[in-house]
Amino acid sequence: MIQRGKLTLLTIVHFLTDLFSSLLTPILPALVAKLSLSLTQAGILAGLPGLTSSLIQPVMGILGDRMEKRYFIIIGPLFAAVFMSAVGLAPTFGLTLICIVIGGFGTASFHPQSVSMAGDVSGSRRGFGVSLFIVGGTAGLAASPFLMTRYVGLFGLENMIWLSVPAVITVLLMARVLPIRNTGRKMVRMADIRASFRPNLWPMVNLTFVGIIRTLSGVGFATFFILLLKDRGYSLQEGGDMLFIYQGGAVIGGFVGGWASDRIGRARVIWTTILLSTPCLLGALYEESSSLLGVWLFFGGFMNMASNSVSVAMAQEMVPDNAGTASSFPMGVSWGAAGAALMVFGSIADKIGVIATMEILALIPLIAVLLALLLPGDHRFKPSSSTTQGPHNSSSSKQSISEEAV
Repeated sequence: MIQRGKLTLLTIVHFLTDLFSSLLTPILPALVAKLSLSLTQAGILAGLPGLTSSLIQPVMGILGDRMEKRYFIIIGPLFAAVFMSAVGLAPTFGLTLICIVIGGFGTASFHPQSVSMAGDVSGSRRGFGVSLFIVGGTAGLAASPFLMTRYVGLFGLENMIWLSVPAVITVLLMARVLPIRNTGRKMVRMADIRASFRPNLWPMVNLTFVGIIRTLSGVGFATFFILLLKDRGYSLQEGGDMLFIYQGGAVIGGFVGGWASDRIGRARVIWTTILLSTPCLLGALYEESSSLLGVWLFFGGFMNMASNSVSVAMAQEMVPDNAGTASSFPMGVSWGAAGAALMVFGSIADKIGVIATMEILALIPLIAVLLALLLPGDHRFKPSSSTTQGPHNSSSSKQSISEEAV
């Protein structure tokens, strides 16, 4: 049975964490103007949060699966709120990068343990529970451009640090009531973790590459689109509003995708929604009417993010005994590798232009569709090695699979 109170608390904390971890893109035009940045440097700033916060998530997932208490659920949001909001105070490009790296560490430490707990408290409705949890984070992504552009417009970049105060207070209050004991803690060896991944290694690799391409397309498109809107005469607030619509579509898409995957299958939702994201993104790029632009952006965000929570749920089903570590691949490695690739796309944009770069970003999901078609159907994963060692573990594994099928 789903534990709604615990899941709600986790979702709120996820909202706060991603609200701050995603503040960079909407204020990027202001940072570019303040620090006199090139498109290459802008691409580095945009890609660095994903790179630093995500590539180390597998490590944090392994640590989290072995910890007696899930301390990272509290520490992570604190680091993300304080250091990401401090970018407005940084007087140089280098100091801005340092703030992003430390803030990214906070984001990385939070996600594996929290998404693992979200799966634990969701019972047989893992697809719904994980999608609701991720929708909380995506809601933070959506709210960030709406809130941050208005705040910066009123008070300036240098006063962004004050936004972290209510977030810190909220997280500290939640620390008193959020159950952080890791009931699934296992002091396992690295060899045991590798063994749990081995039966479904190639599906996991495939799923990760699908996530990399999807994330690169969605995040890269948003990053360059906010700069393109500035060139087309949109103010910082107007550009933030358009990004808000895009992220709002992503919020709803994430929720609907998780709900649909429990009914029609995870793989089917993944390849269908990624396929439909390409025409929506191209429509947004070429649309001249501001009202119709919002429609294209909404559905572009919807289709791009609809498979995000689905991918996490599928990863947890592949490696149920190390759900935190497994979740860090579609949530961590995918976003981190996409962030690294986005830095390269900044240099590409300097050479071929923003519009041509965005055309590439809108078309690359077609590659992900081909990979997603190779993903196995639901519950066709091989049992991990650790779930077959001993009668107790075997019984637990069968029970978990049975519950997932409900």
